[in-house]
This record gives sequence, C-alpha cells and structure tokens, in this order.
Amino acid sequence: MQGALGRPRTSAYYEQVDLALQTAVLAHGIAETQAFVDGNKRTALVAMLTFLELNGRRVQATDRELADWIISFSRETVTTQVTDAMRERADPAP
Repeated sequence: MQGALGRPRTSAYYEQVDLALQTAVLAHGIAETQAFVDGNKRTALVAMLTFLELNGRRVQATDRELADWIISFSRETVTTQVTDAMRERADPAP
C-alpha cells in the first residue's frame, strides 16, 4: 500500500506529470494492490476523489462513470484513458 500512496509524488517528481495522471496512478495503485480483503476499488475511488479535492479540483461525473473508471483498472485499461476522462471532467472546486 505504501508504494501505491507514493506513486503520485514519484510520478510528479520524475516524470513531471499533471494532477490528473497523478490521481489516476494513485487510484490504480490502490485498486490493484489488493491490500484489503474487500473494498479495494471503493477505497481507490474515495482516495481519487479526496486527492483531487485536496488539490482544489472536483470531478463532474456520474456515479456510473466513476465506477467504470475504477473498474477499468482491473480490465488492464491503460491509466492514460482514465486520465484523459479526468482531465475533461475535473473542475476547480467551489
């Protein structure tokens, strides 16, 4: 789990990635680490939304779209596909 939590910082430092990709690698890391017996994808979703909000962003997406993003990580979706969707939907938080 520590590795998953450190991925956004590592990506930003070594690859100069934007907030959307940092958020996607965080969610992907948590979803795929399988640190818990149950609830890994739900934890990844909450972490993703919290990370965005802590960084002044809020995602405008339906619950179904958010679920599809998280579930897509287990279908070996490239993280950049979720990142692109997030870039389109993350607005400054009020």
